[in-house]
Amino acid sequence: MTIKKTTAGKTAAMLSMFALACGLLFTNCAKDGMTGPAGPAGTNGTNGTNGTNGNANVVSGTVTVTNWTYSSPSYYGDITYASITQSIMDKGAILVYLSNGSGGYSQLPLTIYPLPTYSQTYEVVTAFNNVRIYITDSDLTAPNAPTAKTFKIVVIAAGMVKPNVNVKNYADVKAAYSLAD
Repeated sequence: MTIKKTTAGKTAAMLSMFALACGLLFTNCAKDGMTGPAGPAGTNGTNGTNGTNGNANVVSGTVTVTNWTYSSPSYYGDITYASITQSIMDKGAILVYLSNGSGGYSQLPLTIYPLPTYSQTYEVVTAFNNVRIYITDSDLTAPNAPTAKTFKIVVIAAGMVKPNVNVKNYADVKAAYSLAD
């Protein structure tokens, strides 16, 4: 009498053989002999130089805006600044200063009087990952495009804002938060 196997029977037989082979492979390993002695310890690497202490919760940077867009009555320049997160927007502080070209900075908003009857106002609007600087002339006419302007941006996380720091004075902010230029 001949027994004919079906396809399901062949599959079951193959799976059984595979399971038996795996079981023998993983359970019949034996550890022969004793464990050898530990190898010698490696040599230590050289120590790097220590960096200056900083504050991960306060970020500052210098940015120069060269591309200005006119939208009556102001020119504006956008600065992408990844340190401005939603948490900073909600509970932190963002300080923006205009360079005077001689190492000093003045906080925005700021009005400059090049003439007794004429002024330029610098204003700042912040958003997630962005700072936008507006420059408006007092006569509200279309002035010449601004030249390159350099700004210092300081981003302070919630809980790190110090109440007795004169934020209008960049030198005081720099000293209070140990900022590097």
